[in-house]
Amino acid sequence: MEMLEKILNDNLNRKQLISEFQELIWNDENPNEMLSKLAYDLDFYEPNHEWRKEDLSYYGDERLEKEIKLVIEKLKKLSSE
Repeated sequence: MEMLEKILNDNLNRKQLISEFQELIWNDENPNEMLSKLAYDLDFYEPNHEWRKEDLSYYGDERLEKEIKLVIEKLKKLSSE
């Protein structure tokens, strides 16, 4: 969850942090299903507005932040149960 917080808070290094997060998840022998889905979905994050026009499946910062916050909330809820 700490890595997700870093992605949210560091706009300058966001792409690099996303890559690091994805690598951690994809190299995990027993990945959390929710984090695996998020790691896949992050492949469609594109900060450049013009490049996003090339493909409707790409999204920007607003959706990225929404997706990550949703996963953080779900993880917190699961850990408190």
